Amino acid sequence: MTRKYSFETKSINGKQYVVAQSHGPKSEPVRVRADWVESDDLEGEWEELIKQVVQPETIDEIDIADGHGGIARREAVEALAGATADGETLVSSEQQADVLLEYLAEEDIVGIDGDELVLFRDPDEEDLNSAALMNWAALMSAVIDSIDDHLERVEDAKERFQETVDTLEAEQQDSEERLSKTAQRIQNLGPGQGVPDPDTLSDEERQQYTQLKEHYLYLQDIEKAKSSNFVENVSAGVDQIGMAIERLEAAREAYDMFYNDTRKAALKSSVFPEEALEFVDNAGSLINELAGVEGSQTDDVADEEFAKMIEENHGETVQERAAETTSLADTAEEAAGFQR
Repeated sequence: MTRKYSFETKSINGKQYVVAQSHGPKSEPVRVRADWVESDDLEGEWEELIKQVVQPETIDEIDIADGHGGIARREAVEALAGATADGETLVSSEQQADVLLEYLAEEDIVGIDGDELVLFRDPDEEDLNSAALMNWAALMSAVIDSIDDHLERVEDAKERFQETVDTLEAEQQDSEERLSKTAQRIQNLGPGQGVPDPDTLSDEERQQYTQLKEHYLYLQDIEKAKSSNFVENVSAGVDQIGMAIERLEAAREAYDMFYNDTRKAALKSSVFPEEALEFVDNAGSLINELAGVEGSQTDDVADEEFAKMIEENHGETVQERAAETTSLADTAEEAAGFQR
């Protein structure tokens, strides 16, 4: 372990603290609570710190290979600095966060390997302690939260896609007739046959011309969508998203069971739950998959752009979203140990 501090336990006003002195020159001592390393029959005090490090917004920084790994010490410090829980400030500064991490390492709750904070140890290790089990449970909880966040977004996207399908189906029923009527109204603005020159129209007529032109182009896109089986393709994508959502929800339920079983094992100083080993083996790929889809905004198209995006964007967008969600569902099922 790369050590940056020396620790001394002191009692101050009846409370136990750890005072850390940096090995660097001219450094001021840093004081942190000593009870972070304590635990009872329910949980370890340090768990709140681990939860802050593996929050959904930082989970994509976690690197796990062969059931072992964690996060860069620098990233963990940044995640902890200023962290709060239930309105209470847990860690007030980056220096205090850095001290706390090394203090947890001194107590064998985490490990430090060079610049990496080792949060997760291979469950096959014979000396795996309760703290290591609790850390895995914290990761499972963070993965569940990340999946919940993704499910909320993808369900919203599915609803928008379905609204598009419903709108198109309704519009297609009589779009051809309305296209003809709109073309006739445009021609009627001019003095003769054909489309009038906008420069020859009055201000009021030019405004009508612009509105009718936009409406005509919108109806034309509807017709193009009809001829290209666009509605059928989008509907198929919506159905695919719906099935992937169901699979993700099932995997999420399995992770919830893993979380509870792992916590129970930690509290009883028992072995890592066998049914959760698939999660350990596939945690790295699952986190990478979540990180790849968390920021996807390809389905965010404003309503006013509806006409433009019918042919250009929407069909491709729904297929992209369906592919992303299906891929995540595949990885989530693998991590849950589901047989396909």
